[in-house]
Amino acid sequence: MFRKKPRLLVVEDDEASCFAYERFLVNAGFEAKMSMTLAEASRIVEAESFDAVILDLRLPDGNSLQWLPRLKKIHPHTPVIVITGMNDIPTAVQATKNGAENFLTKPIEMPELRATLNKCLELEILRKRQMIQQRLAKIEEPFFGLSESMTNLMEYAHVAADNDSVILLLGETGVGKGVLARWIHNNSQRKSEAFVELNCSSLKGELLRSELFGHVKGSFTSAIRDREGLIEVADGGTLFLDEIGDMDAEVQAQLLKTIEEKSFRRIGENLLRKSDFRLICATNRDLLKETEDRRFRKDLYYRICVFPISIPALQKRVEDIPGLAEHLLSGFGYTEFPLGADVITLLKSYPWPGNVRELRNMLERALLLAHGNPLSTRYFPGLEPISSSPALPDYQDLSTLADIENAHIANMLKKFEGDKLKTSKALGISLSSLYRKIHHLK
Repeated sequence: MFRKKPRLLVVEDDEASCFAYERFLVNAGFEAKMSMTLAEASRIVEAESFDAVILDLRLPDGNSLQWLPRLKKIHPHTPVIVITGMNDIPTAVQATKNGAENFLTKPIEMPELRATLNKCLELEILRKRQMIQQRLAKIEEPFFGLSESMTNLMEYAHVAADNDSVILLLGETGVGKGVLARWIHNNSQRKSEAFVELNCSSLKGELLRSELFGHVKGSFTSAIRDREGLIEVADGGTLFLDEIGDMDAEVQAQLLKTIEEKSFRRIGENLLRKSDFRLICATNRDLLKETEDRRFRKDLYYRICVFPISIPALQKRVEDIPGLAEHLLSGFGYTEFPLGADVITLLKSYPWPGNVRELRNMLERALLLAHGNPLSTRYFPGLEPISSSPALPDYQDLSTLADIENAHIANMLKKFEGDKLKTSKALGISLSSLYRKIHHLK
């Protein structure tokens, strides 16, 4: 687990027992928090998470057997050890059926308690590892490229994975910022915890606040039930905020406070909650310019720009295209490698304004068109090289502006195969004006 010391909640109404538990558990290497009532314990577990709960069966404000389902609903995987007297063993057995992992009878032998705790925690760690392994087994290791720029970038990515600082990923749309963010998480100490992703451009205002911070029932019109936010879900793991440059100013202010204090409040709630999350942000905007134009908070910019990583556009690393193409095609089940030289030449000559995402889409479309045949250039219709400096018509033999204009109109008509509507739009004139000019050509 990521925390150095396992965090325990002890719910016990006897003050002397609380003192004994706390002293023993702290000396044994645990971090312990005490609660003497179920009401207080309820408030604590709603705001914090624990690695295990030690629960006395009988408390001044109720029987823990009735409270146990609520605890398990909030923290379904947190191990619970029930403490009971000899006369309550049948009830304790019922508690294990309701979700408690184990029970011990009073008087408690502290070494036995420590052994039981360690066993519960080890089982929970094994459960998490198995769950993560099953999840990661389905995730193919991404291929970022072997160019010098990507080799240097991956050195930064390894540093990011080995540390817990805020990361800011920069780059055009489609370069793979989300893929790199997940790679950093999967190679970090937090890989056994959740990777939670939110695109900030898809939600605005109250909806974005609710998605991030959560809300309580009745806090606004559509809040029909309590809901935890993604910051809460990401506790112990990684929160990835894509397109953070599109975030509303009000939400920016709240996020800054949350990053600084690792605490937040759900909408409509006064309870201060804690979340131990690692933050990775991404944007395709120039955030520094956004701060100068007052569209992005300068204090938030400097808080998230602790460790920036800039991902180059695909057209600036064309040597990576063959490897990326084969990696993506392998993911689609294609096996006819190496790709033909004509296909590679075509792929490398296209500028890929949509970057790796566009490359992936083009390859998928080509496979559909190929119907199982080996890929060739004919399965990439419309994929033509776009020159950065298109050739201009030769007007050297034309003497007047009218002659040059007429020649240009004729060239544009030829380019659009006589389609006058497209030609007029390309020339930036009305359709009626184009007809008048064509009349003068005849």
